Amino acid sequence: MKSVGISIWKLWGLAVVLAASSFLHNSAMAQVPGRYFPLDHRQPAGVAARWSSLVQPGEFGRPQPIQVALEGGGHVSFYQGNPHNPVAMAAPATATMSVGHVYRIRISDMPQYPGVELFPSIEVVDRLHPPAGSQQQFPVPIEITTEEIEAALHDGMVTKVIYLEQPDFAMPLQSNGSTPIENLPVADNLMAAADHRGRPLAILKLGGRIPDPNSPNDEFYSRSPISFVEVQSPAGQGSGLAE
Repeated sequence: MKSVGISIWKLWGLAVVLAASSFLHNSAMAQVPGRYFPLDHRQPAGVAARWSSLVQPGEFGRPQPIQVALEGGGHVSFYQGNPHNPVAMAAPATATMSVGHVYRIRISDMPQYPGVELFPSIEVVDRLHPPAGSQQQFPVPIEITTEEIEAALHDGMVTKVIYLEQPDFAMPLQSNGSTPIENLPVADNLMAAADHRGRPLAILKLGGRIPDPNSPNDEFYSRSPISFVEVQSPAGQGSGLAE
């Protein structure tokens, strides 16, 4: 089985880290105890967000910018409750989501994959706490790589847990603007691994699931609150749309 893993994004001396993405198959998966036990990344989308809201009720609904990047380029479309009138932006694309909610996005117009559309979900578990007035400058970065797209196109399931790394556990690597990846075994509980290293922020799930054309208004599309603003990352990258 194949896995890809942890990415790092520097933030005021700390790091936002992407805890192991896994290509999941039908096999027994062990769980690892931790603060998020018995939760792990294999729970249905929304379970971890609801759990987080119960543990931290004051954080529910708090805004958190999320930036989605596509290796090789393309477009990211954000849905606001139904398949009609999605907000499409060139990647990297940023939207402000809310803690405790799950969102559906579409990735398309990728030069390496003409005609391909995939519909990942993003689950917002927690948020960052940057200096006052600079929230929009520090979106949580989620990068979707060509390797992960290939896995989804070959009936794989890719899961990433993004977390804020503890300084004591920081990987001794100098940031070069990209997000290095750490491989973890497929059987690992990614939520427990992320919790051990820091504070889980978001979960990305990417697979081959597509909307049912006979049920365009089912729960496939998120009804969670979302907004769009002009966002400029510390590295000078990022895109947005004024609402």
